[in-house]
Amino acid sequence: MNIPRKKLDSDAPSIEFHTPAESPDEPSGMPCRESLADYVSETVLETLPNDLTRMIYLASLRDCNSGVYLHPELSQQRGIQAADGALRVCHEQVFRRLLTTRLAEYVIQLQEYIRYTRGELLTVLKTWRSLQAYRATVPVGAMRTSTELYFLNVAIALEVVSQQILGGRQS
Repeated sequence: MNIPRKKLDSDAPSIEFHTPAESPDEPSGMPCRESLADYVSETVLETLPNDLTRMIYLASLRDCNSGVYLHPELSQQRGIQAADGALRVCHEQVFRRLLTTRLAEYVIQLQEYIRYTRGELLTVLKTWRSLQAYRATVPVGAMRTSTELYFLNVAIALEVVSQQILGGRQS
């Protein structure tokens, strides 16, 4: 079966599995320590600078039509269902953490995300404000109030960063 592959930026995290030989009690060959979601969190997501970046990355792995998460290596090596389940759990965990994040931290995370992407600051801010693509980054099935809180926090962080830039130019 051919698995659709999404083109990933050269800086995007990749999963390399260095697992012990399969044993009878571990048919998947996964390390005996944690679940596949924990393994993804530890090997892929921890390489990203913050939860906002992780949120965007995980959403980029989700097919917009089916809601299924597809990772080029993980889906092929572990199966679409296992990869989808693990990435879905990771996405929900990151989202929950962001819901408890203070607004000032959103500003810092947005600035770090822009630096991480190496995008031109004003262009990224203008595009984010115009397209509001961050609205497509929430996990499927998230509660409406949680979703609206996340959207509000990102929108305010965008305004704060924009005002910091504009204020710096006027000096």
